[in-house]
Amino acid sequence: MRRSKKADALDLLKPDYKHVGKHRARRTGKDRLASLLALALASAVLSGGGYFGFQAAVSSMATPAPTKNVVNGIDLATPITVIDGSGTRKFAMRIGQTLQNAKLVVPYSRTLDITFPKSSIDIQKEEYRALALRIQKIIGFLPIQVKTDAKYPIEVRLGVNFELKE
Repeated sequence: MRRSKKADALDLLKPDYKHVGKHRARRTGKDRLASLLALALASAVLSGGGYFGFQAAVSSMATPAPTKNVVNGIDLATPITVIDGSGTRKFAMRIGQTLQNAKLVVPYSRTLDITFPKSSIDIQKEEYRALALRIQKIIGFLPIQVKTDAKYPIEVRLGVNFELKE
């Protein structure tokens, strides 16, 4: 808490910087407002610099989205998900690695405890059909189905009838 000091003869003088040292002059409302604005400006500059510096650091470390890799009209950067529902639990990683070796993007290879009756390649849009045909060339013939409600753009669903092409 601030203690009040006893006023002396210099404190009773008007704030006149010509005759009184600045350290002894009483502060006027303008003086207090000027120091408040200076502190607010310094705070805004420091806060803004910290915020924008942090954003620049985060954006430089962030993983960028895959760039389009269009070959013969086929975007090879479209993510492909391999789902093994064959009941054997041995095809998802092998097929996913085979597709990655063929320079395709495979972010997920999953093995499920349930089984699919049939194998298929499910695509969300008709524009993915060319990439699905390329997948057929790599892993063997699987029927291509357009399913707009599919969770992933392209799903390679391996069912109980799937046989690995050697």
